[in-house]
Amino acid sequence: MSVRVAFEAASPKLLLGPTLEAMPSLDVTLERQYALDPAQPVAFCRMRCDDHERLERALAADGTVAEFERLDRSNDRARFRVTRSESGGGSDLGSGPESAPDVVGAYRRWVSVGGELLGGRATNGRWEIDMRFPDREAFTDYHEFLAAHDVEFELHRLADGPSAQSDDAVVTDSQREALALALEHGFFDVPRETGLTTIAETLEISEQAVSERLRRGQARLVEEYVVTD
Repeated sequence: MSVRVAFEAASPKLLLGPTLEAMPSLDVTLERQYALDPAQPVAFCRMRCDDHERLERALAADGTVAEFERLDRSNDRARFRVTRSESGGGSDLGSGPESAPDVVGAYRRWVSVGGELLGGRATNGRWEIDMRFPDREAFTDYHEFLAAHDVEFELHRLADGPSAQSDDAVVTDSQREALALALEHGFFDVPRETGLTTIAETLEISEQAVSERLRRGQARLVEEYVVTD
């Protein structure tokens, strides 16, 4: 049975990793990705930031990017066509030499195990990914591949069948949980009745992780229900 997986991943060796590290406030939505050459997949991304000149300098210096082209721009948003640096076939498939050891060939790996990318967004320097795999063994293979390349990984949800979370969900399950706890404990009250420590202890994660989940969740809610183009 197929499984759908929602997770976070971060590494300077993933596509756009150095750019995301250099510009933590950058917001990237991955629209689609394909590859005529499996070693150099092409991604179409919408990026939002307040300094587009800095963004293009960061992309030019990004070792995971072979080339990029800005397709359009409107105010603080721009759309780019990004070609990933060649990673070679070795590390992706488990044999042979690797031509660019500092680039993780995640695309080629998930294709090789039958994975399907359903959605991707990067905020605060981390990718939030929604994928489908043919079975749990295929996902385990992909997870082990990321771990072998020192990619930070946080699983949000793994579910048998087509839906790890609904397609129209605004926030992830982990963000929803953190937001609900924050509301329950009075984190949003004025004056505030609790701090991050209480929420972090309840979820058994760090205060920094709680803070990031709350910020990402609030940003998504504002973008969905408050901000209009």
